[in-house]
Amino acid sequence: MAREGATVAYDSSWVRSALSQLDFLAAGRSVAAEMATMVEFAVRWAPFGGAGSGDLLVTFGVDRRRFLELLTEGLKPRRTDNSEQRWLKRSLADALIPAWGGDREIAMRAGRW
Repeated sequence: MAREGATVAYDSSWVRSALSQLDFLAAGRSVAAEMATMVEFAVRWAPFGGAGSGDLLVTFGVDRRRFLELLTEGLKPRRTDNSEQRWLKRSLADALIPAWGGDREIAMRAGRW
């Protein structure tokens, strides 16, 4: 996945890989079911720069900024996560936030960076 300053190609290979990582996190109960739905949505829309505000409002009842805050919060490593789960969550968040046009401010408020 991406680290700050790295370039990510949000192609079909990246989408498959990110969804596979999400499945791993969900199977290990490291991501709640409702959060997994949001992360999957974010992954599928990442190659397009994220979904529009109308799609977010209809699907989740939030605006773009709030969606990114929820996404970041949901991918924040938990105390009970093992090292692989922590790494995967950070990697997903590090790739998704910039793909959606998010900035460090959103992540910092959620305690990510």
